[in-house]
Amino acid sequence: MNAPNTPVPALPEHNRLGLDYGRPIPRPKVRGIAIDAHVHIHTAPQADVYLATATHYGFTHCLSMSPLEEALRIQRRWGQRVHFIAMPKWRDWGPGFIGEWLKRIEAFYNIGSRMVKFWFAPPAIGDRLWRLDSEQFRPLLREARARGMAILSHFGDPEIWYRTRYADTGKYGTRDDHYRMWENVLEEYRGTPWIAAHLAGNPEDLSRVQRLLDRYPDLHVDCSATRWMIREISCRRDEAREFFIRNQDRIIFGTDIVTAPDRQFDFLASRFYALRKLLETGYIGPSPIFDPDLPEDQQPVMRGLALPDECLQNLYHDNIVRLLARVGARFDECPDVAVEKPVFARQPATAAASP
Repeated sequence: MNAPNTPVPALPEHNRLGLDYGRPIPRPKVRGIAIDAHVHIHTAPQADVYLATATHYGFTHCLSMSPLEEALRIQRRWGQRVHFIAMPKWRDWGPGFIGEWLKRIEAFYNIGSRMVKFWFAPPAIGDRLWRLDSEQFRPLLREARARGMAILSHFGDPEIWYRTRYADTGKYGTRDDHYRMWENVLEEYRGTPWIAAHLAGNPEDLSRVQRLLDRYPDLHVDCSATRWMIREISCRRDEAREFFIRNQDRIIFGTDIVTAPDRQFDFLASRFYALRKLLETGYIGPSPIFDPDLPEDQQPVMRGLALPDECLQNLYHDNIVRLLARVGARFDECPDVAVEKPVFARQPATAAASP
């Protein structure tokens, strides 16, 4: 019992409802392994925390964007439970960047990676003056295709960011500009397996995403970025449910978790908890995760999709397994998934979070 006038500690932004994320939870209704196909594991020790948390929620395998310098350490400890997505050192984008990226694609390929990440959010276009359809990036795309690798891309960003952070269209261009650039490349690289992150970066306009899926048969989308998905899927729940069911063989599950030293079990668990709640149940109520893009009094109401079991089978397992098979990669479907018991820490996280 608190003494008089003793303030009650504020709940962390990743657990506004005071939930016990460590309670036992049934694994997803999936034949085979459940896979998180979009995660950023930065170090080998952080991989231990992430995989313990993911396993608690039934997800034993993942595709990670990890620094090459850490990937071998992660691979030695976790083997086939982690596949890697080739990426450069994004911050080292001066002279020699393309040549160094080509070397890293080869190095990632040699440790089993069969997918390359291209990040073309508005800051890449406005601040770095990058265009994926330019001659500058052609060697990278050709290298990926020559090696038979799939592509993961990030185009777009939350619509609320386009209205605020990227309001200077003279610098950043418009969303339509960005998607025209992307389609130039999609046309040229038809036949290449392609995943567009975050519902193609535009969950606010599912009709746009549908047109892309209809036009490009090798394109898939993932539903990663927890807060963004909660906000935009919930506010168009019926349309989103129809979209997920219609395209259930083209959508891939991901969390977009970004690991950090101060992100322990509760922070990571909040993403799995919220996304499973959104996709698997008909829950209507407050989100457990604070959305910093909205005022305190306008936090999103989560409206669950209650997707059919066969749809979840595709999202959590079949689609990513089938796509990886096209590029000669596979997960071990019968692994020893024993991990150390996670520390159910309840400390707030301070590192910058993904949307």
